[in-house]
Amino acid sequence: MNVILDTNIWVSFLFGKQLHTVADLFSNENIHVYVSQQLIAELTSVLARPKIRQHIFDQSIEAMWSLMREKCLPVEDYPSADSIVRDAKDVYLLAMAQAIPADYIVTGDKDLLVLGKYNGTTILSYNDFRLLLLGMNMQG
Repeated sequence: MNVILDTNIWVSFLFGKQLHTVADLFSNENIHVYVSQQLIAELTSVLARPKIRQHIFDQSIEAMWSLMREKCLPVEDYPSADSIVRDAKDVYLLAMAQAIPADYIVTGDKDLLVLGKYNGTTILSYNDFRLLLLGMNMQG
């Protein structure tokens, strides 16, 4: 299963001190989480905001970067996607999904969630993704 975690998902794990939750995803050898330079740049920018920084420990950010380096798979080159999303800065996620191809984009972004699906990639919230994984585990 190929998965992209949107920037807001990574940040919410850090905010809630729940980075171990995303680390649990990597314990499942059937789940492959992908990142790109653009996602890393966006995450770096968001984490540099003083409003965000005051709520997150440096050690947590370092642990997240380490987890990404060790466990995430890079998406190097991908073509531009059709701009069907309301927020143009999210188009790169659709392009990544198309290039991989990704089974899921996990996000909290309503502009992406409203799409539901893009070229075979399901776009869903983290809670829905977690329920999906629980359902898969119960089936076998």
